[in-house]
Amino acid sequence: MKNGELKIANDKLTHTMLANEKKGITLIALVITIVILLILAGISIATLSGDNGLFTSAKEAKRKTINAQNEENKILSEYLEEIDKNLAEGEEKEGDNLLINKVKVGDYIKYTPDTASTESINSMITELGTYSGSADNTTSTLTQETGLNWRVLDVKDGQVRLISELPTTSTITLRGYNGYNNAVYLLDKTCKTLYNSSLASNVQNVKIEDVQNKMKITDFSTIVSDYGKTFELSYKCYPSILAQEKGQLGNGTEGKLGLSEQTEIINQTETNRADPLTVKYTYWNKSMTNTDFKDAKYYELFINNGSDYSPYWMSSRSVYSNSYGAQFGLRYWWLSDVLSYNLYNSYGDSYPHTFAFRPIITLNSNVQIDTENSGDGTSPKSAYSIK
Repeated sequence: MKNGELKIANDKLTHTMLANEKKGITLIALVITIVILLILAGISIATLSGDNGLFTSAKEAKRKTINAQNEENKILSEYLEEIDKNLAEGEEKEGDNLLINKVKVGDYIKYTPDTASTESINSMITELGTYSGSADNTTSTLTQETGLNWRVLDVKDGQVRLISELPTTSTITLRGYNGYNNAVYLLDKTCKTLYNSSLASNVQNVKIEDVQNKMKITDFSTIVSDYGKTFELSYKCYPSILAQEKGQLGNGTEGKLGLSEQTEIINQTETNRADPLTVKYTYWNKSMTNTDFKDAKYYELFINNGSDYSPYWMSSRSVYSNSYGAQFGLRYWWLSDVLSYNLYNSYGDSYPHTFAFRPIITLNSNVQIDTENSGDGTSPKSAYSIK
């Protein structure tokens, strides 16, 4: 073989050996890589699974979280139940002490009005002197009385109402058309000025409706046949507020005021006349007995608690009439009689009269019995204390 051919043969052999060597190295590397991957896969699988694997740990963590949440919810629910129980017990205890849940008609209540200021009393007397038709109302006839006892009159609209056990020793004089015009306003305001307190939602004088609502009779024309009828009068004078009363004057203008209502002071300075003058009869009178009331306790409250009470005004107007003339008066109690005193008439005549009054206190609905200092309500000395 020639030298050139020998060299070529050696080169081919060398190339073949190198190629085979590279293939061997690549195969070994592949095998090693596969082995390493298998080892890593095994490690990963072992890490993710098994008793201490990530999957198991995650499941255990989830279970513990759910259990902890359930336990927390249970404890919170127990706390809430305990809070609700305590609140309910507190509300029940407070409800047990509410005056409205304890008292009955006639019970004695220890009610203490706020002290009326000298300024408010003087202002009230000035108003009475200007609008009552009389100059006889002074500080000597009208004062705040601290010795009044108070009794439960009724429970109305979810509130306890009290009435003074006796009429006041203070008096109010009313006269003429302005006495009739302003009696309701002045009597109610006087009571509020003298006997209000933070425990009261309203203070007023007793009204005819307070009596009528307690009576068995509801049709007062059975007492006085003319009750509710209208009369056209020969004599034409009338007080100004009559034009604001329901069913009066018959002039086509319907008034809105009831007999015991007044929204503003009226300062009438001259005689009013109307032609024609038609009025509605709104007066009834009766000598009352305990059988006239739905509950005989009201006879005791309004009329007689062992002895007859002194006469007292009611904050309610009335009209007594026939075809000739009418009397415009204010309701009052005289012993056992429900009456009306004539202050003005359609002839133009004026009359004065002086009576006491009976404050009525409407207590706030949340007033409670002061259990530490309270009696049982059966007498003035054992009156219920309130707060």
